[in-house]
Amino acid sequence: MKLRVSPGFDPMKAKVGPEEYFVLSRIDGSLTIREVLLQTGLPVERAIAILTKLRSLGAVLLPGETAQPVAAPQKVPTGTKPPGPPVVPARAAPSGSAPPASTAAATTQLVLPNPSDEERAALAETNDLSADVRTRILAMVRLTTERDPWALLGVPNGANAKELKRAYFKLSKEIHPDRFYGKQLGTFGDKLALVFEAVTRAYERLTSPSQARASGAHPAVDQQEPQTPQEYAAELFQRACSLEVGGDALEAMKLFAAAVRVDPQTRYLRRAATCALTAGQPKTALEYAKKAQTQQPNDPSSARLLATAFRANSKLEDAEEILVMAMAMKSENDVLTAELRHDLAEVRRLMASAD
Repeated sequence: MKLRVSPGFDPMKAKVGPEEYFVLSRIDGSLTIREVLLQTGLPVERAIAILTKLRSLGAVLLPGETAQPVAAPQKVPTGTKPPGPPVVPARAAPSGSAPPASTAAATTQLVLPNPSDEERAALAETNDLSADVRTRILAMVRLTTERDPWALLGVPNGANAKELKRAYFKLSKEIHPDRFYGKQLGTFGDKLALVFEAVTRAYERLTSPSQARASGAHPAVDQQEPQTPQEYAAELFQRACSLEVGGDALEAMKLFAAAVRVDPQTRYLRRAATCALTAGQPKTALEYAKKAQTQQPNDPSSARLLATAFRANSKLEDAEEILVMAMAMKSENDVLTAELRHDLAEVRRLMASAD
């Protein structure tokens, strides 16, 4: 199903946030739901949640719809019990105890017993995270200090490759820094990066035969199910995104380049081009943007990125040509159209001042 923006929808009046505005700008009437999710570069669960919110605001239309009514806020019946505490992956038994053989990925209710002064201060600080999410992150930080990769991933000792992969990808989606893009995180920004890096290291340690033997752990690599190139590229891409969000654009570029070499899909190319611009590598950005635009020649978003890369390389005439072409492409996204119009005006202003 191809999405389009509801005519007359005003993002300013609806008070959409930066993430919602970014996702809305990707919708042009020619992309399917899946393509929109991939183009955002956000974790899939987060992108779905944003699209759901935009639907509730009346911003997004499905094929055949002429207007999307704003959803009424749901009322909680009197006496309804509020949601219980969140759950985080955790060991079902203390370190050294043998877990039940049937346990695949044990979980327990999240508790933070005897919080330290630092933890109390973190729970009380002002940021955009809910109390449940703060508690969850702090609990994960505690697990990083135990130096037990099994506990950190929330799996029993000796878990097989399938269980490890399932636990890792579930956690990486939940705690990936990209999920909180645009939010005020306070001290939790560093904590998220710490936890995500620790989880990635734990997964690598448990799936590497040499490292597993060195640490005394049982190798958990399933020789019958090796990691596919696409899975490896996805892992590289996630790690690159984490580095980029953390401010290390140059190191992120190395991983983006590796991911693109293995699996040169449009989403990776676009994110790599954006990171290259941040890292001050306009030539590399132009190379990635050209490849992305070649894969999606009728996508105005890809064309806009290419024009931005041309502009960063001081190729204003090329940027103008691409923007004019993008303006002629079919798009029902008023936000993206306004951005293209603004970019074209700015490029022409620069060309006039250069003359």
